[in-house]
Amino acid sequence: MKLDVWDQITAMFYGIENQLTEELRRSSDLGLSEFRTLKHLSEQPDLELRMQELAEFLMLTQSSTTRVVERLEKRGFVFRDSCPSDKRGKYCVLNEHGKKYIEEAAPVFQDCLERVLNKTFEQKEAREAARALCVLTQA
Repeated sequence: MKLDVWDQITAMFYGIENQLTEELRRSSDLGLSEFRTLKHLSEQPDLELRMQELAEFLMLTQSSTTRVVERLEKRGFVFRDSCPSDKRGKYCVLNEHGKKYIEEAAPVFQDCLERVLNKTFEQKEAREAARALCVLTQA
């Protein structure tokens, strides 16, 4: 029984994530990982993170994170910088263009998220399940 519940939760999560990815690409031409990267960097005091920390936040491998950062570099939103104390360490740094872009894209993302969640949770049972999950995550 518990495995079935887990399967349903993951299916719901991936369904939401896929819908959100499609909406986000249409509205802001960003993928979900790119958006999350810019948003997370914009919340850092120095607008930067070590690549390893970024990979952990995104829950991606180092190589997948590097590809995300490369796409953002091509768009002129970020740059990579060497760590002063460890030349092998690299930082991903949000620049002014990226900061401005994410400030404009965040409300679009919020609208997309609300549309997708409202569509997903339009049934009473789905709303109740979402509330129950919120309670579990706060425990």
